[in-house]
Amino acid sequence: MFHTPTYDAKIKPILDALQPGERVCALSGEAWRMDEMEIGWYRKFNVPPSRYSPLARMKLLYTYFIVFDVWYNRHADTGKPMVSNIHPATGIRVLSDEEWYTRDFSEMGAELDLDRPFFDQLYALSRRVPRAAGYNFVPPERSLAFLSFGDRDSYFVLASQTERCFSCTNAYEATDCAEVAMIHTGNLSCNVLHSNRIFRSAFVRESYDCIDCRFVFDCRNCEFCFGATNKRNKKYLWFNEQLSKEEWEKRISQVDLSSWKMREEYERKFHELVTNAVWPENFNVKEERSTGEYLNGCVDCSNCYYLFTPGSSNLDHVMYGLGDAPARDSYMSVGIGSASDCYYGIGMNNSARVKFALSLNANCLDCEYSESCFNCEHCFGCVGLRHKKFHILNRPYSEEDYWKTIDALKCAMLERGEYGELPPARFSTQVCKGSGAGVIYNITDAECRRLGAAEFDAFSEGAEGPSVDSASIRKLEDLPDRIDGPAIAEWAGKPLIDAKMGRRFAYLKPELELYAKLGIAPPRSHPTSRLISLYREMNTPVLEDASCASCGTSMQVSKNLAYPERKMYCKSCYLEYLERNG
Repeated sequence: MFHTPTYDAKIKPILDALQPGERVCALSGEAWRMDEMEIGWYRKFNVPPSRYSPLARMKLLYTYFIVFDVWYNRHADTGKPMVSNIHPATGIRVLSDEEWYTRDFSEMGAELDLDRPFFDQLYALSRRVPRAAGYNFVPPERSLAFLSFGDRDSYFVLASQTERCFSCTNAYEATDCAEVAMIHTGNLSCNVLHSNRIFRSAFVRESYDCIDCRFVFDCRNCEFCFGATNKRNKKYLWFNEQLSKEEWEKRISQVDLSSWKMREEYERKFHELVTNAVWPENFNVKEERSTGEYLNGCVDCSNCYYLFTPGSSNLDHVMYGLGDAPARDSYMSVGIGSASDCYYGIGMNNSARVKFALSLNANCLDCEYSESCFNCEHCFGCVGLRHKKFHILNRPYSEEDYWKTIDALKCAMLERGEYGELPPARFSTQVCKGSGAGVIYNITDAECRRLGAAEFDAFSEGAEGPSVDSASIRKLEDLPDRIDGPAIAEWAGKPLIDAKMGRRFAYLKPELELYAKLGIAPPRSHPTSRLISLYREMNTPVLEDASCASCGTSMQVSKNLAYPERKMYCKSCYLEYLERNG
């Protein structure tokens, strides 16, 4: 405000007239109630109310969310194939991280036309400016990593800090692990989801401080357990049966999870075990006056999800709050780390007063509708800039001209119904069904179209890489039951086809060696499929009404795609259950 007097005069009566009440989403047709809290956010950020329901907005944000997909794109200058998580059919070309971080893309700036839809102009710019193939924050070493925080000798890893790991996402301080998602501190472990401090364990869900365990759900400080749910400080459990050390060791000696058939058999048993377990109302820890799922030490946060950094406060509809410092005073945001005063965007790190962002990092301030920018201030509709001020569509302005132009631009966007909404999903770097919207929200093709996603064949434009003689591609059914010893050399690097996904892949030799070391049969699926399967076992950001299976109390719980029918207990009943059975 104050820099945009004409816009402020236009928006004031709109905001003053807002009253709580039912609204109908212009995208989905669903009804939602706009309450005083939501109106308060519009007034705080001086933006018009959204025409879309909170759920529709969150789905739109998640069309930009990278779960895990790896494609062959092309170098923006040479056309050389390059591995990236950006699909080539989006029209975005890439550069190596080393090239991209040293380039200045202000020379690609466009002249603003106030009479044309702004989103069309921004889209054209976003397709001219290349992106970093890996967009790694810390350069990985000898790794195939994306959004890396410092990976070494790791492959197929996303947003992680790992060493000698394979098929991981959001894994921190993990070494010699495979198939892990949302884990902090792990070693010599496999197939672990949303768990911390896990060592020499496999098939672990929602657990902490477990050592030498297999197939455990919601366990704490457990050791030598094979099949356990809702346990605390236990040893030598076998599918929740207490055994002596001698009997437990006798039974475990008869299990060989390096056999694919045996792994499959026990994974089925584990699914049944978890289905019949007691689930707590949520997995929140030390939150105060907050609602949502996977909240850690936050205060006054509503409808939030996976706020990992303690101390986050005054957040509403904020998902994936990470970073070294807490997030504060933000609304409708995904992937917010050490940031404050953020509104309706994704990927806002160490930044403040940003709106409608599509990835802003490293002390960005007062930026709107900008993407992949670092250390920028007062920038609107910019892509790939660093250390810039007063830019619009990557073109520089004097401070005076910048604010005059922004005032006129916001007025024009407000009249066209653009200002206040996120750009449509066609701006995304992802295949819609493979993005967070598809994996976490399970959206349909029809919803993708309503959100404005680009429609293209996922296998087009050489996205799968160089062609391979079909006769050389082997079926998963051809794999031996165990892949260890000489079989590692036989199968490493051989093209295989995941018929369910319709995508080919190959095991890496160090990957098969790690599975042999772990004593676990390697999964018979594409690396992307492995991580999607894990994601689908997490509770999602979607809240639904439920009743406590013990006392009947009404409560809201997070929907789970893999376990739609669960025995849910409210917090007090769950604690009583743990006292009796845990």
